[in-house]
Amino acid sequence: MQILPVQSGDIARLSALARDCFSETFGHLYPPSDLEAFLVKSYSAEALLADITDPSQYWRMVIDDAGHTAAYLHCGPVTLPFDEADGNRHGELKRIYVRASHQGLGLGKRLLETALNWMSRTYGDAPQWLGVWSGNDRAQAIYAGYGFEKVGEYKFAVGETLDDEFILRRLPG
Repeated sequence: MQILPVQSGDIARLSALARDCFSETFGHLYPPSDLEAFLVKSYSAEALLADITDPSQYWRMVIDDAGHTAAYLHCGPVTLPFDEADGNRHGELKRIYVRASHQGLGLGKRLLETALNWMSRTYGDAPQWLGVWSGNDRAQAIYAGYGFEKVGEYKFAVGETLDDEFILRRLPG
């Protein structure tokens, strides 16, 4: 398994990977029209290209030994709706997804540690942030093991559906 930077030539693969991972993880929660609207808005090639060419964004994709996409990571300046979150000085782990076929191999942990290291290098000892679906107990337990604590809540739109999300913060150092 290799963790590689995402390049503009990887957009089609990243788009397919992101759509697949979100759908297999959360697709059952939404009406098909809401799911499709979200996938187009968040994971179309156009939306992703704008993000990966922004130097403030950090994208990595995992390629397995057979050359297939397995997982991805996205970090950048914090944009969570929380007063103490400073988009000029704090980083956010925006997405970690691992294909169901590749779960249980330690990829999520490797990507989380990669994200935390990037945020520490980029933002120093500033707070690190992430948003997580309120029903994702497994992810919340993993994040708690790395020192993240719940500090707030917000609504996350998937099409017309509004999910309850938790805002987590980690104080490194």
